[in-house]
Amino acid sequence: MRYKKTIGDSGEEFAAKVLTESGFQILERNYSTRYGEIDIIALKDGVLHFIEVKTRTSIDYGYPAEAVTEAKITRIRRTAESYITRRRAVWRYISFDVFEVMTELILDCM
Repeated sequence: MRYKKTIGDSGEEFAAKVLTESGFQILERNYSTRYGEIDIIALKDGVLHFIEVKTRTSIDYGYPAEAVTEAKITRIRRTAESYITRRRAVWRYISFDVFEVMTELILDCM
């Protein structure tokens, strides 16, 4: 199980690096509530992004985004609602995103 955590953590680091280099301002990493966790919360061009990072070593079991189930979407939405409520802020535009990472990309870019 530790191997999967290490792969996932590497994917999140890679995603944060790419997002930052692309002009995103990272507001939170691994934001957690009783509803669930959001890997990255970022802001770009006035849009608040809730980003789920999915990392895979191969597509033997499908593409990374295919692992985002309806149950996971519900947890992300509830966690996002909690984040917005706690911040007492209003964002006009909100985006829910999946950042797919294949481990070959991590090794090539880091």
